[in-house]
Formats: sequence, structure tokens, C-alpha cells
Amino acid sequence: MTRWIRRTLRRFNIDVPFHGVVCPEEARTVSIDPQWRATTTIRRQMVFLTQPGDGDLVDIVPFDPGAGSATRLLESPDSTYLGHRAMGKNTVIYWTPRQPIVRYALYTHERSWIAPADEVRDVLCTELVCRHKVASMTIEILAPATYQAAVAFKLPRWHWLATERRLMKHALAQLEVNRSRPLIRDAGTRVAWKVSSPRIGERFVCISLTANGLAAWRQELKDTSIAGRLRRLLRIRDRGATEQVPGRVLL
Repeated sequence: MTRWIRRTLRRFNIDVPFHGVVCPEEARTVSIDPQWRATTTIRRQMVFLTQPGDGDLVDIVPFDPGAGSATRLLESPDSTYLGHRAMGKNTVIYWTPRQPIVRYALYTHERSWIAPADEVRDVLCTELVCRHKVASMTIEILAPATYQAAVAFKLPRWHWLATERRLMKHALAQLEVNRSRPLIRDAGTRVAWKVSSPRIGERFVCISLTANGLAAWRQELKDTSIAGRLRRLLRIRDRGATEQVPGRVLL
């Protein structure tokens, strides 16, 4: 598709993907400080096959700066900001490299933002979306917490209409059958996972749970099951029930 057609469609907020680039690797790092502020960094290794024009290169970040969000976007060390627009609950950021592009040479692009993470102390959920031709996608989580379990999987097609409960039920079921689990290191404070050869449009999720978060969600699923609702209706007390509230899951 010619450049002027892409520019014309962009005036109507229609972004046509730029196909003149491939990505050997896309890495996401979520680093949470002791005050539970999360710095998320996406680092993308890129090889340009053709020269991009203004507006061809975009980053999609999961927040809307016009909605009074506490999230703060950091300046990219390698690129120049050209503008942004809202896209649902996300923001599309247009950028251009600060240095001239050399075709077929490796270029590293980085984008970071800071967001509060108080609501995900016991259950930290991060989504990966394959938006480009990429060989591998990795995620690394570092937090002042001790994670007991972690699970990662491709989101099923029904996830758009799923409730938080249904997604967590699916996630805990994957703990029993999923063999390619994320690695938990450094006494439970670091979680890492990698997916190879994803297809464009595929979405993955990585969920890390502390012992409290895991126990609370198991109890929540038990209490909200048909048997649990029947027990509440008959006012039968479950001896194993706890008053702990499960951690919030952000998807």
C-alpha cells in the first residue's frame, strides 16, 4: 500500500500496519518498586526492510492519558514523539527514530511508562499482544513479593466476553496441565516467560500469584460455584472458608 493512502486513512483514525519491518525479539519488563509503583518497559529489536514515513511507526500502550489516569508515560531514549490518539482503553503513540534508519541493520526501540500497582500485590496479570512479525516475545516481572505460582497461556477466543472469575478459573486449571510454566527465580521475586513464533493478533497472558493470592482465588472459585452458592443459601458454614479477598486481576 502506498504511503499517501496510509496518510489519508490516518486522517480518519485508521492505521494501516507498516509491513516494512520485522522484529527478532520483543521484550516486556515490569519492575515494581517497594512503594508498589510499576515501571513497564517494552524493548523491541527491529530490522527495517524499507524506510518508514511519519506516522508509520506506532506504540500501543494500555492507558488513556485523557481519562485522568495516574499512569505516566516516560520519554523514549531512541525516538521522537510525533503525537497520539485514543484507541479504546489504549493509546496509540506515533514516533520516528532519532537516528537515520539503516536498512537490514538491527535497531532497538524502547518505550516505558509508570503506573500504580497497589491493586495487584497478590495477583499480577500482564498481557502480551503480538502486533508485528516477531520471532519471540518475552516477559520478566520483578516485584517486592514472593510469588508461589505463575502460569502463562494463549488467551482463548472467548476471553473478550469472559468475566474475571471465568478467566481465573481457566488460569488455575492451566496450573494443573500447563507444562511450559514461567520460571520463578530469586526467592520468588522474579518471574520470566518466553513464547516463540507467535502469530500476528495472538494474545497471551502471564499471571503471577503469591501464596495469599492463590489461596484467596481458590476459595473465591469454591464459594462462587453452584455448590458454594447452595451452601450460602442453606447457611451451611464451610470450615475451610476464609475472609480473605482475592487480589484484583487486570486484563
